[in-house]
Amino acid sequence: MLGIGVFNIVDYLLTFEFLALGFYEANPILAPMIGTYEFPVVKLMLVPLVLVALWQHKDRIGNVLIKLSWIPLVSYFSLMVYYRFLIG
Repeated sequence: MLGIGVFNIVDYLLTFEFLALGFYEANPILAPMIGTYEFPVVKLMLVPLVLVALWQHKDRIGNVLIKLSWIPLVSYFSLMVYYRFLIG
């Protein structure tokens, strides 16, 4: 969960770097929020709050959380590799 939170912050920062290079936001939910106050709120507040809520309920959803938490972690890791080594 911590790794997902860290990768989320890195993704937020890299988004602005690559927007400045002429790329666009590929996430159709977040793309309309670029340049508005909603973008940092969602990326830097909502995502961590969801992670905290999941962590607080880990006793009830523990096995599912453990089994599925690797998906966003690997996704973020792959995105970071793509950003830095294939584009950057």
